[in-house]
Amino acid sequence: MSSLAGLRSILLVAVILPHMVIAQTAHFQDRTNSAGVSFIHVNGATGQLHLAEILGAGVGTLDFDNDGLLDIWLVQGGPLVNRTGDLPSDELYRNVSKNGRLRFERVTEAMLVSATEYGMGVATGDVNADGYMDVFLANFGPNQLWMNRGNGTFELDQSFARFQSHEWSVAASFVDVNRDGALDLYVVNYVDFSVETHKECLGISHLADYCAPTAYQASKDRLYLNQGDGTFDDVSKVAGVQSIAGGGLGSISADLDDDGLLDLYVANDPTANFLWRNEGESIFHDVAMSTAAAANGDGKTEASMGLVAADYDQDCDVDLFMTNLTAETNTLLRNSGKGWFTDVTNRAGLGASSLPFTGFGTGWIDIDHDGDLDIFVANGAVSLVANESRGSDLHRLSQRNQLWLNDGAGSFVEHMNEELVTVSETSRGAAIADLDNDGAVDLLVANNDGPLRVYENMSMAKNHWIGATVLAKGVVAHHAVVNLTSRPCTSRIVRTDGSYASANDHRVVFGLGKNGAKQKLSVTWPDGTTSTYGPLAIDRYHLLER
Repeated sequence: MSSLAGLRSILLVAVILPHMVIAQTAHFQDRTNSAGVSFIHVNGATGQLHLAEILGAGVGTLDFDNDGLLDIWLVQGGPLVNRTGDLPSDELYRNVSKNGRLRFERVTEAMLVSATEYGMGVATGDVNADGYMDVFLANFGPNQLWMNRGNGTFELDQSFARFQSHEWSVAASFVDVNRDGALDLYVVNYVDFSVETHKECLGISHLADYCAPTAYQASKDRLYLNQGDGTFDDVSKVAGVQSIAGGGLGSISADLDDDGLLDLYVANDPTANFLWRNEGESIFHDVAMSTAAAANGDGKTEASMGLVAADYDQDCDVDLFMTNLTAETNTLLRNSGKGWFTDVTNRAGLGASSLPFTGFGTGWIDIDHDGDLDIFVANGAVSLVANESRGSDLHRLSQRNQLWLNDGAGSFVEHMNEELVTVSETSRGAAIADLDNDGAVDLLVANNDGPLRVYENMSMAKNHWIGATVLAKGVVAHHAVVNLTSRPCTSRIVRTDGSYASANDHRVVFGLGKNGAKQKLSVTWPDGTTSTYGPLAIDRYHLLER
């Protein structure tokens, strides 16, 4: 009752305070069927309540054929037991949209994709710097690296197979940790669970339920260093990232302390989160506890799943937002400068409304191009007992998703007038991507044992925008920072990681509101140098290249 009362209070304040009044007009429409996407995730549930069956899967976007349209990589599960015979594969959908109408065609076999491991997450990056995005798959089973051959097909990288282990990987981040221009790979591992070590657990009402991760030993993450040619070495131990186990579900890379080196933040379940500070020479130390980033503002560790990083408050540093378990709020950590964090969740209006939900995929997205970053969260329970009011066995983990609009004054208001947030499914991964190149960023939502949803952003705000693809020597410049010079401390990071087990649009978009003037964009490259472009025309994408 207390959490519902808190929610009513927050909504009341949103009505009373003038700066928090946001028009509740719909922005997104479900285009799944009309776009030709028919993918259904299979979790392989047998009634034995295996932990792995409820945590998949993610979804990725990438322009695999470099035709200027973002395609979709869909992560598949399959049977958890008796994994023999024909197994379902991940699927690849090519974007063939024309004249503003979203349309995709399934091209899995034609692209030589046969990814039949039990999938969890996907990460994208050009690991061999040939100008084509490659795909890493985090699996419940052997992980895989699929190399884009540049001719519209993919090839499984056999050299990566030497790293195979029995670890359960969920997510990954491509990140250049040593500033040598080659993308390295951080892989997030969860717990030491297998079908053979499955345990029977009881929930809070002493009824059969999925085990909490604490029933199993937490796993340690791995860091693979790119040797400059697209091959990798496992440097996990020497880098320090195996000094502690966490039970990780998500990762994000960003320069959190403004020292020019990319750090790694890891969402752990339910132990303290990691903040791996990059000390140089590919050495990391966990400073989450000392920087107030390990737990919430009350010092309580939470069961974190998804996370994103951006400068939401436009004060020239990178903030963190993570999704958490039912009865915990999602958490917004404001960077107070140089990588010191303050929990501002309740102050920002993001607390009580998230209490009843278990969040997974998430993303910062300027939905209406007003210049402020809004927040989307994909929800879905992990406990049958805690979510038992949802009804039938088939949908006992389903929850509705959530969307909060930024009021421009440091607070957020939950937005309810959307099909996006009224349909209840067991959502997991979410990818943020402009699928039709109109500047209005769309959403892909992956559902456990259910369909992928394609939500088109139909915002009618009529505000202006400017976007950019950022390349260095023909390769996507991961972690370059693009600044809008007309508005101080308004930046976007070139990245594909973040959310939960998913890969996002590599481009950046700025909302300009009613400002119809040409704009200048400044790029701070990963090596610390800067370039300025413009004046540039608005309401279109530009290629920023060096």
